[in-house]
Amino acid sequence: MIGRPLFWLYLFLQFHIFIYLTNRIGIRQHKRINEILWLILFLAGQLIPSFFLIRAWDFTPTAWVHLNPGWKFLTSGVFLWVFTLYMDHGFWLLFRKKPVKTRVLFKRYPLTHVFPAPFSFLRFIGFENQIYDLEVSEVEVFLLNWPKAWDGLSLVQISDLHYGLYIHDDYLKAIVAEAKNLKPDLFVLTGDFISFKKDVPRMRTLLKGLRAPLGSYAVLGNHDLWADGPGLQKVLADDGIRVLRNEVVYLLRGKEKLALMGVDDIWLGKRNDQPILAAKAEAKILLAHQPDHFYLAKKSGAQLQLSGHCHGGQICFPILGPLVVPADEGRKYAGGFIREKESTLFIHRGIGGYPPLRTYCRPQVVKLVLKSIGG
Repeated sequence: MIGRPLFWLYLFLQFHIFIYLTNRIGIRQHKRINEILWLILFLAGQLIPSFFLIRAWDFTPTAWVHLNPGWKFLTSGVFLWVFTLYMDHGFWLLFRKKPVKTRVLFKRYPLTHVFPAPFSFLRFIGFENQIYDLEVSEVEVFLLNWPKAWDGLSLVQISDLHYGLYIHDDYLKAIVAEAKNLKPDLFVLTGDFISFKKDVPRMRTLLKGLRAPLGSYAVLGNHDLWADGPGLQKVLADDGIRVLRNEVVYLLRGKEKLALMGVDDIWLGKRNDQPILAAKAEAKILLAHQPDHFYLAKKSGAQLQLSGHCHGGQICFPILGPLVVPADEGRKYAGGFIREKESTLFIHRGIGGYPPLRTYCRPQVVKLVLKSIGG
C-alpha cells in the first residue's frame, strides 16, 4: 500500500484539508471554544475515516471501483474539496491579487547567534530555530493614488512581540535599538505586545525609546485583550505610544492631510467602522492587527493597511510553506504585500509567538518608505 501512488495522493489531499481546517480553528477563537478541543475534533474527523478507508481499500484504481458508495463519496469529496481550494487560490492570484511595486533598499541580520534559541536540537533534522534571527530591512513601496505631498513618508512597523519568557528584556531592548536606528517619520505597532497579564507591568519603559517626529501609534491585538487591554493601553500611553481603537489621527504636510486610522481587534474589540469610513484625507493608512480587516481598508479608500497577527506562518517548511495562518483568507494572508483594487496590505511577520519556534520565517523590523506612482 505504501508503495502505491494513490496512497500518497490521498495523504497529500488530507494534508491540505488539515491546513485549511486549522486555519479555520484560528479565526474561531472568539467563540470561546477551546482551540485544543477544536483541533482534536478536526483531527479525529480526518483520522478515523482514513483508518477505516485504509482497511477497506488497497489504493489501486480497480479496487476503488468496487468500493461501497460511502467510501466512493468520501474519497471523491476529499478530491473535490482540495480541487476547490486550489481553484479559489488560483482565482485570487489571477484576478483579485494585484502586483505591488516594491524595492528593497537593504536587508541585514544584526542579532544572528547573539541569543541562544530554544529547540536547538532541531538543527540536526534540518530546521534552524530563527526566533532570535532578526531581519531588519528598508523597503520602498509604491502606492496607487498616494499624494505627492506625502511622497517619501517613512514608518517603522513592529508587530506581535509576545513579550515574556522568550521575548525577554535583552532581546526587546535590542529590537528597539535597531528600530530607533532606522530613524522613521513615525512608528507603528500592530498589536499582540503580550500574552499574559503578568507581563503588562514588566513592559513599562521598554518601548519608551520609540520616538519619531510624527509620533508613535499602536493598535491592540487579540492576545492583548485576552490578557489586559486597558492595563497595556495605559502602559503604552505612559511610554508615549498612542493606542488607536476605532480612532483617526490627522497629520498635516503642506495642505494635504494624512488620516492615520486604527481599528479595534476583529475578534475581541468593539466593532465600529464608522469613524474609519468617515475619515476625510488625501492620504489614508489603516492600522489593524488582523489582515482580515482588509475589507475596511478597501471600503474606506485607504491606500495602505498595516497588519500582523499571522506571524508569517511562523513554522514554515520548504515548498509546503506555512501550516497555520489564523486568518479568514488562510495562507493567502501569511505575510508580505498584497494589493486588491487600489488598496495595498502589508502583513508583518512579527517578532515572537508560541511555541517559541520559527522555521523558515525570520522575525522582522521593517522600515517602509511610501512612494507615489499616481492613479
